[in-house]
Amino acid sequence: MPPTSPQIISSVIIVSTLLLLIFGGIIVRYIFLYQRKKYRHIQEVVVLREDFNRTLLQSKLEIQEQTLDHIAKELHANFSHLVSLININLSELLPQSSDDMKENIKETKALAKQLMADLKALSASLNTDHTLHIGFSKALENELARLGNRKKYDIQFTRLGDEYRLSPEHEIILFRLCQEVLNNIIKYAKAATIKAILHYAPELLILEISDDGVGFDVETALAQSGGRESTGLLNIKRRAALINGGVTINSRPGEGTLVAIAIPKPSNP
Repeated sequence: MPPTSPQIISSVIIVSTLLLLIFGGIIVRYIFLYQRKKYRHIQEVVVLREDFNRTLLQSKLEIQEQTLDHIAKELHANFSHLVSLININLSELLPQSSDDMKENIKETKALAKQLMADLKALSASLNTDHTLHIGFSKALENELARLGNRKKYDIQFTRLGDEYRLSPEHEIILFRLCQEVLNNIIKYAKAATIKAILHYAPELLILEISDDGVGFDVETALAQSGGRESTGLLNIKRRAALINGGVTINSRPGEGTLVAIAIPKPSNP
């Protein structure tokens, strides 16, 4: 017996519903796959951008190290030689001078001697090979001592735990990072005291550098640093990231600043 009209209508509705469900499922699956592919693409772009920024920063640091090495050699070879000649000339003038002039010449010789010492210390701090030879801990100690020689800062340096070495590349990056932190203190903090605590913990190397200066609002400074694409606080964080480290910056206006750097202890430094 041929199907009645209601049966035909019901069959059409059922088939249409199934087709709509199948078609809807295909559309949902397509949208899901598209979104997943889009998410993966975004993730790949983020990874590529991070890799590019990391490579770019490493290239900048390599160029910086080459430039610093060149400056260090120029300071040692040329300026130190000139200061030595000045000292020799002053020594020759000393016996021929009057008593009043002798005191001035002796004072000038003392200043020239101090200048020579400062040039050698600065040259050593810029020289990558020298830093690697003496190690990060001693290099940081020398850098703090160089600041202390200015008679402007009360320097306090504490070393805790059994010292171990990082990889050469990591030690250089960490030392330059510390120099940048110290330079920021000199330029902006108006501090009287600088404290550094270097803790060689079993799992982490922890370095804290603090000052009693004017302090600042960290969030505002980071936002301004990002807008200017400067080499300030963001660059400190990026340098630390290159050596798998983390940086915490605590500061408030009028309360000084504390920069804490934590780096995992290498299994095979």
